Amino acid sequence: MKCWRPAHMCLRPRLDSEDAFTLVEVLLATALVAVIAAMVFGSLHLSTAAIDGARRSAAREQLLRSTLRIMSEELSTAVTTSIGPMMGVNATQNGQPADTLAFNTLGQFRGGESVQESEMVRIVYTRENDRLLRFIRRNIYGVTDESLDQFELANLVQGFNIRYFDSRANVWLDEWDGRTKTSPPSAILIELVLTLDHAQDPVEEMRTFRQWVAIGVKS
Repeated sequence: MKCWRPAHMCLRPRLDSEDAFTLVEVLLATALVAVIAAMVFGSLHLSTAAIDGARRSAAREQLLRSTLRIMSEELSTAVTTSIGPMMGVNATQNGQPADTLAFNTLGQFRGGESVQESEMVRIVYTRENDRLLRFIRRNIYGVTDESLDQFELANLVQGFNIRYFDSRANVWLDEWDGRTKTSPPSAILIELVLTLDHAQDPVEEMRTFRQWVAIGVKS
C-alpha cells in the first residue's frame, strides 16, 4: 500500500527486541558459561588434590627414610653386654608383623630435638597399633621409669618386621635371643609397611620399605 505521508514518516519503526538478546538466549548463554566454569574448576580441583596428595606422600616417604637411617645408625653401634642383651621378639597385630627389638648402644643417639653424646643406653623399637615407637632408657641399671623416654618414629604403620642373620649358621632368623647367642647377628633387615596417605582404600597406598644394617659390635 502506498504511503501518502512524508518519506521519513513512512519508514518501518525499529523494534528494540530485534537487536537485543532474548531471555532464552541469555539463559542459554548463562547455562553454557556455568557448565564450562564447572568443568574448569572441577579439573583444577582434581589437579590440586593430586598434587597435594603427591606432596604428602613424598614428605611421609622422606620422613620414613630418615627414620630408617636413624635406626640404622643406632643399630650399627649396638654393643653386646651381659646386662640387657639384644632381644628380638617376633609378634603380630591384626595379622601384620609387629616385632619388638631391644638392644644396648653407645655413642650418639637421638633424644627429642637434639643429638647428644651419651654413655650406654638401651633402646627398644616396637609397634603399637599403627605407630612405630622408640623407648630410650638412659640408665640401664635403673629400675624406675624416670630415665625412660618415649618417641614416635612413624605413624600409619601397618607392619614392622625384623629379621636377623646368624653368620655362624648362615641362616636368617625371625627372633634373636641374646641370652643364648654367643655373638650378635652380623646383619639385620628392617621392613616397614606404611600407608603413605589417608586414602579410602589404604591397601592401594601401602608401601614396604627395607633397610639392611650391618652390626658392628664392640665387646
